[in-house]
Amino acid sequence: MAVNARGPFSPVRSGAVVGVVLAGGEGRRMGEGVKKPLRPLGGKPMVAHVVERLQPQVMDLVVVANDPEPAFAGLEVPVIADPPEIQRAAEQEGRRLGPLAGILAGMEWALKHHPHAGWILAAPADVPFLPLDLTVRLCGHMHVPEPDVLVVRHGRHRQPTLGLWSVKLSGDLRRAILDEGIRRVGQFAERHVVAELRWPGNAAPFMNVNTPEELSAAEARLARVRPLSRR
Repeated sequence: MAVNARGPFSPVRSGAVVGVVLAGGEGRRMGEGVKKPLRPLGGKPMVAHVVERLQPQVMDLVVVANDPEPAFAGLEVPVIADPPEIQRAAEQEGRRLGPLAGILAGMEWALKHHPHAGWILAAPADVPFLPLDLTVRLCGHMHVPEPDVLVVRHGRHRQPTLGLWSVKLSGDLRRAILDEGIRRVGQFAERHVVAELRWPGNAAPFMNVNTPEELSAAEARLARVRPLSRR
């Protein structure tokens, strides 16, 4: 896939950050049929929009998806599943273990392939209008001492699956999932030092697409944005 993020300005890359797109959700509210990350939006899978907008902002990017759908190959980026131990735990519970499992998979992939990268930037696959300056804003919000987790907040809404995570948390995260049964992102994050980046302006860049109606709204929004992007 040729990366050609559209918008009024170009994507900005910042620091040794690995992008992790979380595409393992079941998407039950979207209904039967094609998996939510692969639902067509503007002529390509919704996850492709997230990849295109995030990939130029990070040193490398991986997609975490447990379903080996052939369409993921078209993203032309590494696609991995949850670690085997996590998958076995999910089978025992009869359900997927949620975004924490994807965050762990991303951390462990980053540690293996980019051992000098201290952070991953996690983003869900259903946020197709991510800001093109997301990474640089998050990294610019870091202070000394650095937090362990830095998430985005807009208004009263914290985006728990959208933010920077220190890869130093990987061991504790693995134990929390497998030994302690922790499943909620916020529950794990609050065990560590958490900071927030309060995003200015409207919430449009963080539009979640969870239902057919929201997918239609995203399609309409994309149609409005495209003419502006070609000026």
